Amino acid sequence: MKFSEVLLQLESNPICQSLTLQSFLVLPLQRITRLPLLIDAVLTRLDQTDDEYTTCQLALATLQKVSAACSVASLVSKTQPVFKMN
Repeated sequence: MKFSEVLLQLESNPICQSLTLQSFLVLPLQRITRLPLLIDAVLTRLDQTDDEYTTCQLALATLQKVSAACSVASLVSKTQPVFKMN
């Protein structure tokens, strides 16, 4: 059985909710790009004197870098396909 046949069989399984492999691969990237928004919202609700404020600032800066890197990687992958299934 070819990979593409197995993949189609798995994607048609109800447990996958009609999502493709590509959907499952993209979901983590989409979540990563939303995390800075969440941390920023938390940061705006913290007082600057809170113990967590500095930690939250560092987390936000780190997540912004990770998110930017993921965005660049996503753009590169769209212009350079990794493989083609037959």
